[in-house]
Amino acid sequence: MNEQDLFPAVGNHYLVDFQAFRVELFFKSMTSMTYTGIKEDGETVSITVEPIRDHLFLVTWQEADETTVVHLEDYKKETIITCITGPNGEFSKFDGTSSLIS
Repeated sequence: MNEQDLFPAVGNHYLVDFQAFRVELFFKSMTSMTYTGIKEDGETVSITVEPIRDHLFLVTWQEADETTVVHLEDYKKETIITCITGPNGEFSKFDGTSSLIS
């Protein structure tokens, strides 16, 4: 079984619209993802992917500025819920839609 069978995002780019902001996610592997804010430079981060059920995954990472991010990524419904804790402890939650762009 390859990474694509375990996590369908591997090798793909997604546009995610959280309404408050939009990002592009590129999943290089099960452990590496680059996110790019629209009109901003991207950052590559080490990720952890945990399967929850068929096509539903918990994806987590920490950014260079110590921001922590938790995604609940549903590839059946094409939705992502993100919970973000900033370096100063501020907490945000956003619901978004995702679409495969390549």
